[in-house]
Parts: sequence; structure tokens; C-alpha cells
Amino acid sequence: MNGRVYLVGGGPGAIDLYTVKALECIKSADCIIYDRLIDPAILNYCKETCEKIYVGKASNNHTLAQDNINLLLIEKARQYAQVVRLKGGDVYVFGRGGEEALALFKAGIDFEVVPGLTSAVAGLCYAGIPITHRGVSSGFMVVTAHHKNNQAYEWDYQQFLDDSLTYIFMMGQQKLEQIVTNLLVAGKDKTTPIALISNATRTEQRSIYGTLENIIDKFKDSYLCSPMLIVVGAVVALHHELDFFQRKILLNKKILVACVSDQELPISKYFKEQGAAVKQVQLGKVNYLNSQQKLDLNHKLIVFTSQNGIRGFFNYLKMQRVDHRSLTTVRFACIGEKTANLLQLYGYYSDLISPKANSEDFNNYLKNKRMDSEEMIIVRAKEHSKIKKRAEDHELIVYENKELIIVEEESYHLACFTCASSVERLAKYPSTFKIALSIGPMTTQALKKYYPHVKIIEAKDNSYEGMIAIIKENINVL
Repeated sequence: MNGRVYLVGGGPGAIDLYTVKALECIKSADCIIYDRLIDPAILNYCKETCEKIYVGKASNNHTLAQDNINLLLIEKARQYAQVVRLKGGDVYVFGRGGEEALALFKAGIDFEVVPGLTSAVAGLCYAGIPITHRGVSSGFMVVTAHHKNNQAYEWDYQQFLDDSLTYIFMMGQQKLEQIVTNLLVAGKDKTTPIALISNATRTEQRSIYGTLENIIDKFKDSYLCSPMLIVVGAVVALHHELDFFQRKILLNKKILVACVSDQELPISKYFKEQGAAVKQVQLGKVNYLNSQQKLDLNHKLIVFTSQNGIRGFFNYLKMQRVDHRSLTTVRFACIGEKTANLLQLYGYYSDLISPKANSEDFNNYLKNKRMDSEEMIIVRAKEHSKIKKRAEDHELIVYENKELIIVEEESYHLACFTCASSVERLAKYPSTFKIALSIGPMTTQALKKYYPHVKIIEAKDNSYEGMIAIIKENINVL
């Protein structure tokens, strides 16, 4: 029995502009066949078992011809229950989605189209250009500068002379001079505003603005690259007031976020919202262990040094078939409010909560708060623990932070570290950065050891929110 193919429009580039339906399809796909213009980070949402096939096409350089892509879709639909064909922009706006849909129909393959934002509209928004505007532009025309099999095609440029319309030429970088020259020859006013938008909606978006008279010279002095939109019309002049993207305070800044999470962190999201090009690198992966350790939990102080410790502890109870009613005589101690909040989700309130979420302060807090006769069970990772214990105390190892191998050789304006182990692991690779943002004292200590010449900014509150707050105070140093 054949599966179903979803022809999905991925939008103009930015991941946060994907539709909810598109993301749902990607998450449940058994196979995903994707193009060049999508952000590779979207593939992080795929299932681990999902087969990923790249069929990207650049100008005059096709990884796979369109006919072969059509055959590949049919082949995979006969192999998998759900196949996603992920395309940049909208499926049916110069994306050859119609050809793929017809091929599936003829092969008797069930398919569904998931529309996406086209850069012909969204890309203009991010450059401060409304595609229509009352009293300025009453409509628009979108054309492509690329044609089937690279056949020569000459427009009738008379169709672009209506000054009440906006004209968008897609994929036109190589033909910019030809387009501008022919517009002028056809009689378009040389003072007509024109904009060139490269990598629209992405953090690396760049735009230049001018008129038909001077845009060629401006382009030659620029570093704009493909994909590029060419926008002609009076609405271009509104970018002075409406270009919100260029006003983002961290535009053109490159930021590295080193962590052990496979989910986007709040700190990464904040930097992206401010216009930075953010690369979140996962340096470790948390694996929860099936510990066979036998412990008497009665009348103990159970100490959690992380949220992973809490998850691992309750996984341990489940694997050992321990009844939660046996916890009625224990006390809990948590490092910081965030850890205590997670414990509440399991139905328990922490008896002790250290005001600061770092091991040094937690040790001092426990020293003053634990009862003299009280034994501790320190729930921790396999790798290490900085919690001081007495001879009668126990340790329960419930998870490991497994190191992941990365290849990273780039320069950044800022690198952010959410734990000391991330510092130690990144130091094995040749990345460079001018400033480091630290979540707390232990991370700062590791930074001083491995990166002695880097300026360090440390969060006052050891949390993602604390990192965001301190960077706002120091935004001018970036």
C-alpha cells in the first residue's frame, strides 16, 4: 500500500516563519526530501529514524534533475507511510510543486499540499517594503528570471511600466543589469525606486536600495549573494520608515551557544529576536541510566543538583518499582528555584531550596540547613559531583552526560556557556570568540582556565533569564 506525500512549503528561510502544519508534517515524516534554501536546523525536528535526502538545486548545479526528483518521491511513497517534500517558499510559487503533484497523481500516489510563505511577499516585509500600499501601489506582479532548461526568454518590458504596481523579479541576481537596462529602454523612469534583498528573512539578510539610475553601481560595490529578490516600484521608498529588520540591535553579530540540550534554549531565541546569527551547538547528550543500586530512602535528605537529576531519580523509582508512598519520610533539597519547580511537577515540594543555583553556594546552604543526624542521598550524573558529603552519605547515579563530537571552526562575537562541561568540551575545537557569557561561577572558573584571554560576562542569577538580563546590561560591548 502506498504512503502519502506532503508537498510542504518551508517559507522564505527563517525557521520561525514555518507554519504549524509544516512543522507537524516534518516531525512525523518517515522520509524527508529537502531543497537547498531551507535552514538545515529544521531537520532537528525530524524523528531519529527519518531518512533525510538532499536534492538541492543551485543555479546551473542540480544535485538531482527534476524528473529524477519526481521518481524519487514516487519510490519513497511506496516505501514509507509519510513522505515530506520540503521546499523553500511556497510549493506553487516557482517551486515546481505543480510538476511534482502531477507526477504523484499520475502514479496514483496520495498527496497533500501545505502552503508556505513566499519570499515574494515575506521577503519584502523584512526589508521594510509593503508589497501593496494604499495610494502608492494597488497590486503587484511576480515573475522569475529563470526559465525551464535555461531557455532564453525575453519579456515584453512594456508590461512593467504601470507605476501603480509593484514588480518582483525572483532569482534575478545574474540578470540584474539586463533587467534594469531593459526597463529603462522600455520607458521606465530612471528615478523609480528599486531594492535588492539577499537571503530575505534570514539573519544574514542584506538589502540595498536605490533607483534604476544608480542601482547597478551600488550592487557592484555590495556583497549581496543569491538568493536575491529584485523589487521595483514606489513602495520601495517606504523602507526608510518600515525597515524594522535593520533596526535590530544585534544585527550582523555571530553568537555561539554551547550546551547539552537538543532543544532551542531561551538564550538562543532571545539573540535571534535581536537579529543575531545564532549557532546553538549541542556538545553533550543526557542519557538516563537504569541503575540497579539499592538504597534505603527512609528519613533521608535527597539532594538534587539539576533538573536532569530529578528526571533520572523518578525514572530510577519506576525501574526499581518503588512506591512513591515510601517517600513520605524524606526531605528534598534543590539547587535553585528552577529545579524546585520541576520537582513540584512530580507532586513534591522541596524542603530546602538554595537561593543561588551553583554548587559552591549550594554546599554552604546544605551545611547550614541539614540536620546533624540526617543522611544525604546525592542524586547526580555519572561524570562528576561537586557536592560535599560525609562518610555516611550516599550517591545515586541516575544519568550520564555523554560527549558529542563536533567539528566547529568559526569566529564569533560572543560565545554563551550554560555549564562548565560545555567550556571544557568546546576547548577541544578551534572556535574563537571575543567575549564569553557565563551562567555562573563554576562555568566562569572553567572559562578562565581554558580561555584566559577572553572577556567574561557572568550572570548574576544562574539561569537563562539571568544570562539574558546581564547581556542586556552589557549590550554595548558586543
